[in-house]
Amino acid sequence: MLLCGMFLLPGTVHAQDENNKEKKRENVFLHPKKFYKKYFPRLKIKSDPPDSAYIKMYPNYLSVSAYVLSPEIGMDFGPGDTNANGALKLRTSIGDILGFSANYRLVGAGFAFLLNSGASSQDVYAKSRYRTATIKYNSKSTSLQFKYLRIKGLTDIALPAGTDPSTGYIKRPDIESKEFQFEALFNPRWKKYSYIAPLTFSQRQIKSSTGFLLQTGIYYSRLSSDSTLVRPEKAEYYGNFKNVKVVKSFSIRLAPGLGSNFVFFKRYYLSVVAFPSYDLSFYKYLHDEDEKEKGKHAFVFVLEGKASLGYHSERLYGGLRIEAERRSASLHEIGMNSRYVYLGVEFGYRFNTPRIVKKVYRETMPPGM
Repeated sequence: MLLCGMFLLPGTVHAQDENNKEKKRENVFLHPKKFYKKYFPRLKIKSDPPDSAYIKMYPNYLSVSAYVLSPEIGMDFGPGDTNANGALKLRTSIGDILGFSANYRLVGAGFAFLLNSGASSQDVYAKSRYRTATIKYNSKSTSLQFKYLRIKGLTDIALPAGTDPSTGYIKRPDIESKEFQFEALFNPRWKKYSYIAPLTFSQRQIKSSTGFLLQTGIYYSRLSSDSTLVRPEKAEYYGNFKNVKVVKSFSIRLAPGLGSNFVFFKRYYLSVVAFPSYDLSFYKYLHDEDEKEKGKHAFVFVLEGKASLGYHSERLYGGLRIEAERRSASLHEIGMNSRYVYLGVEFGYRFNTPRIVKKVYRETMPPGM
């Protein structure tokens, strides 16, 4: 027996060493509970709900929404300013956008795609494509959002006087715009004013309130074409910019804002919010994708606003909404303006949260969240 123990002991010790090595090699990033325990052993989020006289929360419901929006999207640029001779006024042929979103407790996600393109004049406008996806995180006072937006296929509608639009519009199916946005919003009056109530519907404003807001963000955008952005018909106005194929920019934003939720007849609401800012933008003009070019910088004036009017009950909600953003800048050799306006309707319902959603949320989020 003693001899057997002597032979088995080294094997047992070796097995224990192997197990210890496996634990050390284990990737805790794939195991959220172990990750929090290892890197944030004392992390526990304390519950501090908003004022129940002003805001009602729905922690046990899954809010699912569908919306249809009709957008107006335009990008203008020209030599010196956007009204000069030779200016480009790029428009899309996007008809309607269909989108869906879901929100549970502090997290949400959504996506949207083109429902139809080129409502009335496909022969005049280039066919446009549209894609967007959004991921959101909303705590008591802070909202984080990542958004991806892609638009391809535009038409230059800036024509000389007397030109027949049916033959004169310049189709640019090769022009593509991509944007990656990461925004953080701070709401210091979160106990009485809910910024997210008309956006994610995980909360409901039950008494009118107003709050000051602070928005920060970083934004990457890329406007490109297979050929040059400026076609030969207008190249004479643009100097060196006439050979540019790609414009890349990285912007930083710090914007104060003001939001209000007005509640009337208990379940009806009017919500408005606005953010003016001057973004610091670093940009490059590229003649070729692999070109190494020194960047420049400029300040971009941005005005962003949202408004919605609707009905909001315990389970059912919906109404009209409008979102708008305008950007204006004087860049090297050119002036640029862009606008994004979305007008439409949204309807949603709060479902009892499925067990699988609760389990995934509980297993992946920090303790107490």
